[in-house]
Amino acid sequence: MLLNKYMTVYGAIVCISVLQTSCATGNLKGIQTPVEATTADAWPTTCDDTLNYYSQMQAQANDEPSTENTSTIPFENSTDVCLKLREAIRLSIPGSEHQSDKEALVLLQDLKRTGVLSGSTQQFNNMLLEHVSQRQNLRKKLDVQQKRLIKTETQNTVLRNQLKTLQSQLEQLKNIEVEIDKKERTVSSPINE
Repeated sequence: MLLNKYMTVYGAIVCISVLQTSCATGNLKGIQTPVEATTADAWPTTCDDTLNYYSQMQAQANDEPSTENTSTIPFENSTDVCLKLREAIRLSIPGSEHQSDKEALVLLQDLKRTGVLSGSTQQFNNMLLEHVSQRQNLRKKLDVQQKRLIKTETQNTVLRNQLKTLQSQLEQLKNIEVEIDKKERTVSSPINE
């Protein structure tokens, strides 16, 4: 839960910095409308509502599960890059019921590889790709640490059981020694009298 909140805050900060950079460099002027890819030389596409959509999805993930139909459609084969980016955003939101970093990474990497996005939209895609990749790496590290913890706890349990056994054996040896001492005293006592 804490990791999800951290990742959400981190994502929002990165999104804001990308938006500020875009505004400062003037990349938001002259936003092109999405162009249907009819040839290999099609203009790069700008998805101008990407940041708003990202914010909406985060808000929905933090609220109650939505009742709107957000079923997954095969975006891998879609020619609309804005739909692919929206689906990647939807899949990458921590805490949402549809979160799948693996699927989001596939879509984001495809969008980066094809280079069909322009300016600030490509920057957003790259930022989100980096963010989701880092989250995946953190999850992998967490899984490794959890496996180590389980292994250590198992070893501790075995060692505790061995310690209990050894303590029990030591107690038995002490009792045997006390019994031997008593017998020696009784045997040596009658002779001395």
